[in-house]
Amino acid sequence: MSVVKREFAAFLATQRDSFLLWRLAPIVPLIAILPEFAQHVVEVRIGMFENGDAFRALAVDPQRMASAAIKVAGLIICVVMAALVWANRERGTRLWSFAAIGWRQVLVGFAIQIVASLPGMLTAGISPQAATLVAAVLTVASLPGLVLMIGGLVGDRQTGLAQVYSRGWGQALRIAVHFGPGWVLLQAVHNWNHMAALGRPDSLVWSLMAWDALVVGLMATLAGTAMHHGYRLGGPAAETP
Repeated sequence: MSVVKREFAAFLATQRDSFLLWRLAPIVPLIAILPEFAQHVVEVRIGMFENGDAFRALAVDPQRMASAAIKVAGLIICVVMAALVWANRERGTRLWSFAAIGWRQVLVGFAIQIVASLPGMLTAGISPQAATLVAAVLTVASLPGLVLMIGGLVGDRQTGLAQVYSRGWGQALRIAVHFGPGWVLLQAVHNWNHMAALGRPDSLVWSLMAWDALVVGLMATLAGTAMHHGYRLGGPAAETP
């Protein structure tokens, strides 16, 4: 199989398995879905979907911001658990096991992300263009650290920092390609759901928000699946359990 065909097959496997995960481990998408829907409950109760003006004015409402923090935490946990479930399934161990995680790789990779974000907090005195350039350079420079963190998460305890900075760029690109197109599409659907709910009857608003929570759950399982499969070049064969 040519490299192009292999990469395309791996890409398709990621898209397929982001759905299959809902059947394999349904609790995983729920980790993102439930906090997302809880935020929608808050948004409806404070009248955020009454009209466009209310939507903009209430975007920073304290109740909404509190629920948003929980939602983001749920999304991140869902992404991590999705990658972990695939890694454990590949090893033939319990889906919820943390035993094989390479904690050193995870912590070092996470530390790189933190360090890379610090200069961005000190760019208040420079032009927006320069600040954007600094942020872009640091984001690119920290990508191998992200790969190292993902590798540790999926059980790679052998790869070190020097190795990911010399050979991890391809993995970073592959992970981005695996989840990028689907994420952009789902993000557009997510945004449309909110706009479509403005000024609508309550029954339609609740229907759209329930659907939107499912969309966010799929975004999370797609990202987690892409992290694992992109790192492993396609991941395990997705057999129907």
